Amino acid sequence: MPNSKLIGLVFDSWDDLDRVLNKLNIQEAIEKPNSESSFAWTLAHVTEQIDRWVNVIAQDMLPHPDIGKDEFRFGGTGIAQDWSLINQASKEVRAAAKSYLDNLTDNDLESIIIDDNDPNAKPDRKHIKLYSVILRVIAHYYFHIGEIAAKRDRIGHSVGDYPGSLSRTL
Repeated sequence: MPNSKLIGLVFDSWDDLDRVLNKLNIQEAIEKPNSESSFAWTLAHVTEQIDRWVNVIAQDMLPHPDIGKDEFRFGGTGIAQDWSLINQASKEVRAAAKSYLDNLTDNDLESIIIDDNDPNAKPDRKHIKLYSVILRVIAHYYFHIGEIAAKRDRIGHSVGDYPGSLSRTL
């Protein structure tokens, strides 16, 4: 169990994302329904945010070679052709982030992280409190969880309601 309820919400968002992606076959995962982003791309996209902010910026790690790519950032193509690779890479990114996040306290979330990797970042985006990053991660995940659930409903899949159990936050 994490030391912070806010971090528990991050882990809950991962569980909910996995739930709405559950039981996709490879073809469904890589197709772009109605010319929208593929499910595989969306998984890579939200994972890239965790990799960049939690692993690269907060922990000073190298970007994951399969996830830390511009093509998975905002404005990317929406295409990802290797569902198995994206799934495995997502697990690796989350594992690295989880070992860091698990130990954070609410006081730790008040610390400021510095993004020196983006020369085009506005000054107010270079220094950001960790809790702000975590809140943005949670909001970003739930935005895409809703998107995935809606797309799956349109193609005849029912993925249930969300958020799920919120077990870590109680």
